[in-house]
Amino acid sequence: MNAARTHRGVLVGAVLAGMALVVAAVPTAGAVVGGDRADIKKYPWAVALTSAEDVKNPECAGTLVAPRKVLTASHCVNPATVDQIRVVGGREDLRNTRKGTVRKVVKAWIHPKAVTDGSGAKYAHDIAVLTLNAPMPYPTLPLATPAQQQLYEEGTPTRVLGWGSTTGRDDDKRVPPLQTALLPNRGDEGCVTAYGSRRYDKRYTMCLGYPAGGVNACYGDSGGPVVVKGRLVGVISGGGSCTDRRYPGVANKTASYYPLLQDQIAG
Repeated sequence: MNAARTHRGVLVGAVLAGMALVVAAVPTAGAVVGGDRADIKKYPWAVALTSAEDVKNPECAGTLVAPRKVLTASHCVNPATVDQIRVVGGREDLRNTRKGTVRKVVKAWIHPKAVTDGSGAKYAHDIAVLTLNAPMPYPTLPLATPAQQQLYEEGTPTRVLGWGSTTGRDDDKRVPPLQTALLPNRGDEGCVTAYGSRRYDKRYTMCLGYPAGGVNACYGDSGGPVVVKGRLVGVISGGGSCTDRRYPGVANKTASYYPLLQDQIAG
């Protein structure tokens, strides 16, 4: 990533454009670079976050974790304009408005320790739970639990999904159908080296990507699902680049927040 991007003030996406920026902000990630088209029927819990003005243009992604609850990244949500967020489910190609379901957001819970912009920005706690105005008619995805630490072992294949740029270029305005890719859990060392131990806290975050780079989440995938063996293990937060091997992708571990998230999902 090499330029900051925000979205009309409805969804907030703070972006760190690699290590060249002076201001430290948590970067967003968009559609999957180096991935393949995904069948929404196979991943029915994947949802897009858009503005009310344009439901064909994804600004973030999320995961349906209960019929009326969506787990996403905190930096995707502007509390002042929650009523302008739309959640689109069951729609593989967002341009096909005849398919799928669109819901309004009536409430947003943002992790109280989330800091995704400014000099104190960090990846940890970049999570939010949205409450929809009506249930979605699609299956939900269960969270990984604290007892399932084997799902976070280094080298484990992890699946990411999202809509948006598949190139990582700032001038790419195309909206492809839902994309997916398998990435290895890279272990913590690569992300600590890239971002520092203050910004990347291994208690709460996980590092994704191939040692050679080239495949990862990118602009617009923020908040999207990271999945292992049918469990939601992570929420995409960002990374310093969509393709550069030196700056892997980063996600928040759902298991690290399990009791807190369960309370929000049940509420």
